[in-house]
Amino acid sequence: MSSSIDLITWAAREAAETPVTGSAYFTALEQEMSREVFTRTQRQFFFAVRYFSRPMAALTARMPDSISRRGLVHNLAEEHGADEAHPARLDPELAHDRTFLHFLGTLGVSKEEMWQIREGPAARAFNNTLMGVCHMEPVPLAFGCMGIIEHAFAGISARIGATVVRRGWIREEELVHYKLHAEIDERHAADFFEVVSTDWKAGAARRVEIEDGVHLGLHVFRRFYDDLYQEAAA
Repeated sequence: MSSSIDLITWAAREAAETPVTGSAYFTALEQEMSREVFTRTQRQFFFAVRYFSRPMAALTARMPDSISRRGLVHNLAEEHGADEAHPARLDPELAHDRTFLHFLGTLGVSKEEMWQIREGPAARAFNNTLMGVCHMEPVPLAFGCMGIIEHAFAGISARIGATVVRRGWIREEELVHYKLHAEIDERHAADFFEVVSTDWKAGAARRVEIEDGVHLGLHVFRRFYDDLYQEAAA
């Protein structure tokens, strides 16, 4: 356990030094981004939310036994509607793509409208990057990449939630999805990092793969937000 704590501490420090929230997207969100442009970015972000469990499932399939798959299976269950009170039951309304649709509804985007919207290049590039990482890259690298994205998204969710309420776009009592992820994604990140904690402890060669994965995850996540902003503002 101590090795996973060391890894989480290191990863959190790397995320703080090059924060995803330091990107142009979040600077604009705090200042000049309009509600309309924000909504456009979130309509495209839906495609990443809907897709995220697929690379996770691909990574799960690469793990050799039930012990190494356990944290991923738990995360996959929550993606599909499990909660802490009823972990064996999947509530479709708690599935993360459904909660994000509810969030879009508070912005005035209907489910029917979403079915007509096509996935843009930014979301497709992000999704395909994660699938390629989880399917083809070294396993420690993939866990580092996915783990740091989960870690970053906890803070991102809290920031987006606070900002949309402060700017008057959504009432606090109506806030869904981002409130949930601000609470659970640190735990999800810990599940990813725990799997590769022995690799982290083993020495330089395996540790380098995890480091590369963390740096890749921070890069592609930050780039994704900036690309969403450019697409929506064009």
